[in-house]
Formats: sequence, structure tokens, C-alpha cells
Amino acid sequence: MSTSLKKLNKQLICVTIGDIEGIGIHLLLREFKNKRLKNFVLITNIDIFNKYIKYPKNKINLVNEINLQNYNDRKLNIYNFKTKNKNSNTIEALKKAYELTKKGFFIGIITLPLNKYKLRIVRKKFIDQTSFFSNKENQKYSNMIFYYKKKLFTPLTTHIELKKVHKLFKNKNLMVKKIENLYFTLLNDFKIKQPKMILSGINPHAGENNIISKDDNKYLLPIINQLKKSGIYINGPISGDGIINNENLKKYDAFIFTYHDQALIPFKILSNYKGVNFTSNLNIIRVSPSHGTAENLIGSNNAISKGVINCFNLLKKIHNNRN
Repeated sequence: MSTSLKKLNKQLICVTIGDIEGIGIHLLLREFKNKRLKNFVLITNIDIFNKYIKYPKNKINLVNEINLQNYNDRKLNIYNFKTKNKNSNTIEALKKAYELTKKGFFIGIITLPLNKYKLRIVRKKFIDQTSFFSNKENQKYSNMIFYYKKKLFTPLTTHIELKKVHKLFKNKNLMVKKIENLYFTLLNDFKIKQPKMILSGINPHAGENNIISKDDNKYLLPIINQLKKSGIYINGPISGDGIINNENLKKYDAFIFTYHDQALIPFKILSNYKGVNFTSNLNIIRVSPSHGTAENLIGSNNAISKGVINCFNLLKKIHNNRN
């Protein structure tokens, strides 16, 4: 790798295409045209891109692993690769982005939103992008972290059925390690000197002192007590419907929830689709806008692009904090 290319790689971010029929690519291109985004390479098959996206061909610069030094900051730079169709293009872009970032060609990855249902056609066991990258690094204790205005929201369980949630908390060591890793993420990636965390309960009113359920006292309190013995600042379990309030938003850095929607509902209300999804405890840095594919908003003035802008900002912030 040449000296000039190494210098360029210290700035470049790769962006995976996501669902090419979704809103993500349109928001990216809109902000690129408005000169709010720069120093990135889009990972996609060029033929599929041209088929679904109207973009001037004379304003596209194709690059690959060999000629990446030919990056042109006045054009849309696309890393082209072979693939079968629009759905395989989404999956292969994730694989290619990870491979290139591990090799040091990029400082991190921004994954545009994808449609999980469509991907089942080409990869039946695909669950989510967090799991995809965690599995790439055999990382059992990574966290799905949602970030907005210096506050972090994270669910300890992600895409599983609600009836299975309490069972996972029987694995005390798993949950302790996930929260410990979150704590070190706050210290290292976000440079929060004395992180303060709070954990929600599983059941309404955190079990109401065993009246509604014994799960919270039986499973969550031992987790919290062990973390406190390690010197980690964490409180809970707190009722899920009362954990987010003005006082707590001022006091705590990270809000930990027991399941997916418990975290995402308040986060999406507070962030108004301007937040970032970050996969923690990976060697590479991976972020994504916290909104979905929203095909119905394509061409609409109601589509908010702040999420993808915040992805660039957060990725660069974490990269600088790590280096």
C-alpha cells in the first residue's frame, strides 16, 4: 500500500448499499450533492446501481482494491464487484465492506438500511446487521447501541420473541459481560470518564416487588449487584415506563433495556429518526442510521437525512477516540 494511499485511508469511510429500493441511498446521494458528506466509497455492483438509481454516469468514479488511489473527491466513488441480483448485492456489499475495512482501506463502515425479508431469499438465516458483523468477529458480547445527543440506549436482547426474553437473563455471566463491555465502550469509544448506567426491568413496574413477576428480582438484581462490586455505576431495575424522564436523561449516560422495543420506542421518539445504530466491541467500526428503508418516503420532503449525517460524525468520532 503506497504512502499516499495510506494517508487517504485515514479519512475514507465505506458505505454499503443496503436496500437499493429503500430511502437510504437517496438520502446519502442528496447530502453528497449538497456537499454535506465526503470521503466515502459506496459499495455496490455498478450495473444494479444504474438500473435502480438515476445518477449521471459521468459523475461516477469506479474504484477497486488495486486502483483505490484513483479516488476522486469531485465524483461519486463506487467500489464495483460482481453479484447475481439486487438482494445478493446487499449481502455481498456487507461482506466486501468488512473485508476491505479489516485490510485497512477504510476507517469504518456505514451500512444503509436493508429489508430483512428480501434478504431471506438469498440468505435464510440472516437476522440483522449487528449479528452479521458480530458473527464475523466471533464476538458474543457486542451490544446494539443507539446513540443520539450523547445518550446511549441499548437492548440486552435484540431480535427474539418477547416470550423468550426472561429466559436469556438466566445466563447471568452473559448479561454481566455484555454490560461490562458496554461500560468499557463508554470509556474507550465515547471517552466518558465516569459512565453512569441504568437498567430497566423485564416486566411492568419491574415486577412490582414480586407481585407481577419474580423475574426482575431473581435475575436482574444479582446482575446489578455483581457489576456494582466491580465498581461499575449502575442502578435498577427500574420500571420500563418510567426509566426515561428529564431527571434521568440529565443523570445517566446509558440506558439499558431488557428487550428490543423497550429501547427503540423511547429512542425513536427522542431522536426523531436522527439517531445512529452502533455495534460495539468490534475491531472494526460499524454504524447505521436508526431508521428503516421507508420506500414510501422516496422523493418526499418529509424524509430526514440527519441520521446518515450523524453516522459520518459518530464514526469519525469513535475512530479518533481509538487512535
